[in-house]
Amino acid sequence: MIGKILVAINSSPQSQSVFDAALFLARSTDASMTLLHILSEEDPDYPVLPTSAYYSALKSDNGGILQAKFDEYEQREAEFLNSLTSKAIAAGVNAEYAQLSGIPGREICEIADIWSADLIVVGNRGLKGLKEMFAGSVSNYITHNAPCSVLIVRGDTDLVSDSINLPD
Repeated sequence: MIGKILVAINSSPQSQSVFDAALFLARSTDASMTLLHILSEEDPDYPVLPTSAYYSALKSDNGGILQAKFDEYEQREAEFLNSLTSKAIAAGVNAEYAQLSGIPGREICEIADIWSADLIVVGNRGLKGLKEMFAGSVSNYITHNAPCSVLIVRGDTDLVSDSINLPD
């Protein structure tokens, strides 16, 4: 039985498919879900200083620029999570969200264990071969280390969202 679904999500284009699949499962099984985003340097939207500005930022007070960018990134991601959580609640699913910092795969598995999740729903960037080996794969890590079942959403799942008539 699936009672608790942990949805590992970010604001990438594929995240809508991950959310739609998790929402479909939550509605189908009357499960609750937690949307989880990990603030991480692995995220393409994570703010970084250009190399040319790094040294001068260390020597001056420009470190505040990076902090402001990080705060903006954190707020944008929290608003994204809040929006999806509101959609899930409007669709009749008991939902909440959390945002943490750290190494995504490890944090997701740890939260799944603490929360006693029955299922983790996660996307896949589609890395293969050497790219996967060097860039790492969050979904691969989760698959091998999760304390529960894992559903990896690949590609587009518009058919799922169309079948449950999600509110806008």
